[in-house]
Amino acid sequence: MEQILEQFGVDPFLLAAQVVNFLVLLFILKKFMYAPFLKVLQQRRETIATSMKNAEEIEKKLAETEEEKEKALLLASQESKKIIDEAEKSAGEIVAQAHQKAQKDMEEILKKGVETLALEREKLQSQMREELSEIVSIALEKVISGGFDPKKQKELIDQTLKNLR
Repeated sequence: MEQILEQFGVDPFLLAAQVVNFLVLLFILKKFMYAPFLKVLQQRRETIATSMKNAEEIEKKLAETEEEKEKALLLASQESKKIIDEAEKSAGEIVAQAHQKAQKDMEEILKKGVETLALEREKLQSQMREELSEIVSIALEKVISGGFDPKKQKELIDQTLKNLR
């Protein structure tokens, strides 16, 4: 083996020194370069894992928020429908009350009209009685002053009736 090394021009002492130099360099690189590099990579892995975990939590919270929003919208929709139904019911009651009041008012007006007509009729009948009694008085005076001739009485009655029309 020594011959092979001599043929190639390799000095075993220099080769051993280079191996030692290589091992020292390897140790220095591992200690000062490779270890910090691995540490930085490990920190990045942890940061990425934490970020992924946070992203999943955020997605869960977003989904929960979306679900809560849907529930709130559904609840608001139900509440608004309930309010609209109550308003329609209330409006229907108000309209029914207005119809009842209008009917009642109309009945009162009709009743007052009937009472007024009855009073007017009584008044007219009273006036007619008075006028009729005056006519009868006048007719009686004429009949009495003109004698009791039946022919003359009939003429006076006919004439008085013509004056009434």
